[in-house]
Amino acid sequence: MKQKSLVVIYLMLIFCNSSGNAQNVEKIIFNDKDSANDYYLAIRPLSGNIRGVQVLFRSFIQPEQVLPETKLHNVGSSNDILTVYASLKQGLCANTITLERINTILKNITQTYSVDTAKFAIGGFEYAGNIVLRYTELSYQNPSQFFIQPKAVFAINCPVDLIGLWHWSEKAIKTNFFPGTAGDGKYIIDALTKENGSLKDNLKKYIGLSPFYKDAEETGNELYLKNVPLRLYYDTDINWYLKNRRQSYYDTYLADGSELINRLLLMGNNDAEFIQARQPGVRSNGMRNPDSWSIVDEVECIQWIKRKLDIFDPDFYAPAYNLAFPKEWDVERFQFPIDFARQIPYKGIEDVRFAPGWGNKSSEEYWSYCFLWWIDANSVIDAVSLQEDLKLYYTGLVGRNIEPRKIPKEKWVPVKANIKKIKTLPGDAETYSGTVNMLDYMEQQPMTLNAFIHLQNCNTKNHKAVFIEISPQPATHIIWKKMNELYSGFQCGN
Repeated sequence: MKQKSLVVIYLMLIFCNSSGNAQNVEKIIFNDKDSANDYYLAIRPLSGNIRGVQVLFRSFIQPEQVLPETKLHNVGSSNDILTVYASLKQGLCANTITLERINTILKNITQTYSVDTAKFAIGGFEYAGNIVLRYTELSYQNPSQFFIQPKAVFAINCPVDLIGLWHWSEKAIKTNFFPGTAGDGKYIIDALTKENGSLKDNLKKYIGLSPFYKDAEETGNELYLKNVPLRLYYDTDINWYLKNRRQSYYDTYLADGSELINRLLLMGNNDAEFIQARQPGVRSNGMRNPDSWSIVDEVECIQWIKRKLDIFDPDFYAPAYNLAFPKEWDVERFQFPIDFARQIPYKGIEDVRFAPGWGNKSSEEYWSYCFLWWIDANSVIDAVSLQEDLKLYYTGLVGRNIEPRKIPKEKWVPVKANIKKIKTLPGDAETYSGTVNMLDYMEQQPMTLNAFIHLQNCNTKNHKAVFIEISPQPATHIIWKKMNELYSGFQCGN
């Protein structure tokens, strides 16, 4: 079927954060022949810089019904993660239709937002969690048949064993205490029977559809989760289940979920986690229900996703090198590609040290600072590349300040960088010096920065260290002594 992506600005959410930013939720139609059902909702990062993607699936309801139930998209947006909510329609298990739908959605996300396929985490709520787990297993078992191999997967209140879900349904019907639970049980058995036949006559088929079969004598489909970071979230308030549903542990999803995690841990997957809700499950209407998105601590979950997708977080960064923190100097760290200079081609980290007087126009340390580029060892560094890099760097830095500082166009000046190789200093692989002519966006007047650049090949760490000292002051000024002392203490290993 021919597919077409149509982006619609769907609604506006106002997030309660310090910046007061409004944020668009985009409705993406991936099949215009059924635009009423074949769409997903996407929330971009506030920064506009997508460093990772979390795709959250739910069965039986439309994506917009999820938005009031969780803040995963809010927190993701503040952490450079694109969030997508998608429906698996009436999906109860990982049949061909649901697997193809997930593949189609993931492919469309990649094409629409030009994101790295190695930066995907997927999650599923309840029955969709079962499907997401099986999709992940199959993607590692038969990678050529699946568009994405998720780097992290999580499920919320998920029945991990399809056979166990059948027996849960039978027990719910027999107990017949809570009408909603009994009704769910009858629906599940009827739907599964219609699609796959009875469990008694088709056990092998159900085992193939299930991410896990607790009663199997040997390791089953869960083998393909052996190396995948996995979380299962549950509300473990058994007293609530007993009082309100007349269900023991054996009548919930908790037992099977904990058993799956235990099997994975025994296989050596130390990234398999059973997450006990820190707070009771409560839906947006205020009703207490373990089957709620609220059992996920959104901030902690997003931090977990960032770690598993290897998304840089300056608050948790543990460098493989040693660079001092001089007293009263400010520190800033961020990852390549740099937000304001994405054309610079390296992969790695920028680690900045600002002199105390960096932003004070009356200080002799004004605009004096150092930054380390800790980048891949195969990066090409020479006078030509450094000259282009610094031109891009300061063009972007000035450019992002023009609008917020209301700098009139007549004051704009083009950035010019002039870098040359000089005599190599002890400890350097190469040494460079030069100048950068640019607009001082704080004072709104032309300025020349002097640059001194050290290159080290940190072979044992598979990185190059490019240490750049910047100041408008002449080389005889004391600020250069301070910056040189900072560099002299730098070590490739910590």
